Amino acid sequence: MSRSPDNAAASWSSPSRFFLVGLGALAGMDSFSEFPYLLTHYGGGSFVAVYALALLAIAWPLLGAELAVGRRAGEGGRGADAIVRAVPGRPWRWAVRAASLGGFLMFCYVAVVAGWMLSYLHAALAGDFRGATAAFVETRFAHLAAYPGPLLAWEALFLLLVFLVSAGGLRAIEDLSYLLVPGLLALLVTLVVFAATLGSFFVSVPALLAPRATPSGMTLVLVALSQAFLGPGLGTASLLAYGVSLRSSVSAGRMALALVLAQVFAAWLGGFALASLAFAAGLSPLAGGGFLFETLPLMDARLPHGALVIVLCYLGLISAAWLSGVAWLEPAMQLLMARGMPRGWAALRLGLAAFAVGAVLTLSLKSWAFSFTFFGRLKTLGLLDVVMIIAVNVLLPWGAGGLSLLMGWAPAGLFARRDALDGRLRLWLWALRLLVPAAILVVILTAPRLVL
Repeated sequence: MSRSPDNAAASWSSPSRFFLVGLGALAGMDSFSEFPYLLTHYGGGSFVAVYALALLAIAWPLLGAELAVGRRAGEGGRGADAIVRAVPGRPWRWAVRAASLGGFLMFCYVAVVAGWMLSYLHAALAGDFRGATAAFVETRFAHLAAYPGPLLAWEALFLLLVFLVSAGGLRAIEDLSYLLVPGLLALLVTLVVFAATLGSFFVSVPALLAPRATPSGMTLVLVALSQAFLGPGLGTASLLAYGVSLRSSVSAGRMALALVLAQVFAAWLGGFALASLAFAAGLSPLAGGGFLFETLPLMDARLPHGALVIVLCYLGLISAAWLSGVAWLEPAMQLLMARGMPRGWAALRLGLAAFAVGAVLTLSLKSWAFSFTFFGRLKTLGLLDVVMIIAVNVLLPWGAGGLSLLMGWAPAGLFARRDALDGRLRLWLWALRLLVPAAILVVILTAPRLVL
């Protein structure tokens, strides 16, 4: 495999295309699949409002700083090693490495789940869910866990798709985002419009949007704060890596604000589409993570054109997993390239490593299954739960907190004044120094009890 052009030698074609690239990086699969549960259980419109404020408080300053520092580090043609040389000092490099490793483990988890979704997409296309019952769906998933060979093949297919894009460099990532992000948004709008044609749709609207009492107002705030951190994958340093090739004429602060607002809209739209379809089918969207494999297949027999609805939903979720997977892998890609490894070989090595980890995680569901209690919650997925705990509770918070503190206390010369929204640089830096680390600390303390 030949060496791809250095990241710093090229830039994204236009600010609008980079916007699509950035939105694709934040369009995590969990942003859509978890939102039906969050909307119905934590107050509908109240949750959306608090979630939007939490994103503005945490994601906006952190993502804006990542873009600004990544671009400044990439100036002068230093290329792929820019993200480890942005600020001198060992703590910074450990923060980048923690974020990169956390992003890689999240990618391994997403690859496993994407393999399941590809299997279910194939089953939907083959008509296996026609007339499916809850017992059939439960038995089918247990059968897949007992015989993991097909799941490993689907996971390998997903990793191949990611490898082809990551090995292709900036242009391939840009082209993928330019194709999938508008298509994903159009698909979500189509699903909402379709749900609006069903008789029970307008009955479900108040359950999704109307502000109402929740189990606890403080619980709502804590869950929204945790989701604002976990949903878009903060702490993976993906926008730091993408910012290496951001055009100098683009304000990092304004771009980050646009991405955060778009993330709120996309997450709400996806959650609203899935939840409204569940209500229209007479199903509950309160299945949480099991929504994808326990609730969605049952829509085949309960909705007009149900088989097509299921196929479209899985296609959208797989697209979101593909986009976020490429983004979460990029910081680790650049760390390997900084050591002189060609991009193609770096993508191949990470792809093989992800497949090995994913194979262990898949086998752990049956052959090496075990359960344990974590912060009072029973975990039954074995090593899959262990990897998620390490990534979400250790590496990603360490990476995000370290990046926030080190960028907040970094020399102000790393930032251009236009990056901090009309020169409010000191306000931006103090948000990175105090507000973001404090919010991340709250996430560390509450996420194990409320989210995982």
